[in-house]
Amino acid sequence: MSTFHIRPLLLDEMTVPLGWAEREGWNPGLNDATPFWQADQTGFLGGYLDDVLIASISAVRYDDSFGFMGFYIVDPEHRGHHYGWQVWCAGLARLDTVACIGLDGVLAQQSNYAKSGFVLAHKNSRFEGKPQQGAGSVQLAAGETRHAIAQVPFEALERFDALHFPTSRGEFLRAWLNEQGHRGQVIVRDGQISGYGVIRPCVSGYKIGPLFAQTTLQARNLILGMCESIEPDALVYIDPPAQNTQAIELLESFGMEMVFETARMYKGGSPELPLASIYGITSFELG
Repeated sequence: MSTFHIRPLLLDEMTVPLGWAEREGWNPGLNDATPFWQADQTGFLGGYLDDVLIASISAVRYDDSFGFMGFYIVDPEHRGHHYGWQVWCAGLARLDTVACIGLDGVLAQQSNYAKSGFVLAHKNSRFEGKPQQGAGSVQLAAGETRHAIAQVPFEALERFDALHFPTSRGEFLRAWLNEQGHRGQVIVRDGQISGYGVIRPCVSGYKIGPLFAQTTLQARNLILGMCESIEPDALVYIDPPAQNTQAIELLESFGMEMVFETARMYKGGSPELPLASIYGITSFELG
């Protein structure tokens, strides 16, 4: 008789749930495995039927104040046998002592997540399009300069990032910025970081995330600047909070269209984040 057990995934096992994510249409990054795993090296759980991986979930603990759940997938051949529920419970148990837990779920599953104590905070919207086509050139405001992300001190970038995320995430951020194919740009105003973004290659096209900026013009310039290095006909994806109407209007001005939404939900209270400065979240899997 087969036995089901749950344990943390090893780095080389991350390719399996990433493959499932591709099959589900989530369009993961080509090199997401290492930075995702570096965020919390025991935070990706796998459900195994004997020695075969059939289910996964991320229960990433950034610190005692914040964790994030995602990558909740069961191999279609093994659905309907409560393996997913067991993996979900294991993820929740791993984050049991974390003050606040977030997730991005499909809208239709909100009621199920609510049963575990999650409350809707806002929606996130995925936009698809080609902002690099005919959107004009970068036009910096007075006193602003634009730089490759490697040209600014990591510690300063980490501090700016933490203003737009529920906690500091240095281990993940360092891996995210240095991963092969990931390229970032920073806008500096009066000697201080005022915005930054990262673009990475995905199964289909490219994703921009995070994208944090103090003004819409900065967000526009970061998008155009990052798109300078990609193919003219490549698709680009950006995931802004639906409440950031300026971000929505900016993306629509590029001719980008919304293709789906997620429900950002929290357990333990919603963190106070400057949604008006968040033009693109980092990922639906890790927040």
